[in-house]
Amino acid sequence: MDSTQGGSGQQNVMKLEGSRNWNVWKFQTSVLLRGQGLYKIVDGTTVKPEDDTQRSETQDARAQTLIVTRMTEEVMLHIISCDTAAAMWRKLLSVYEQKSETSIHIVQQRFSI
Repeated sequence: MDSTQGGSGQQNVMKLEGSRNWNVWKFQTSVLLRGQGLYKIVDGTTVKPEDDTQRSETQDARAQTLIVTRMTEEVMLHIISCDTAAAMWRKLLSVYEQKSETSIHIVQQRFSI
């Protein structure tokens, strides 16, 4: 795990390595984004106001930084063409969400026998 300095002190943050740790990474990163008031930017529910473009761009850049610094270079290749935090988040969801759900289902089936 990496240690990174956050707004509320020292935080231990894992890097996304792929579908193996997607669920925990997604949860942890979502909590961090919410704590910094950035989750609505990432999930696309905040619409960029035309009169406050610079503030919106700054918040988007902060959200992108939070996401990108918490993944391996291999994972980063999936989002390298994304130009917003929301686009990065959607791409990660499309790559890992189904794989992760399938993995959980397989594990559940193994232990239910």
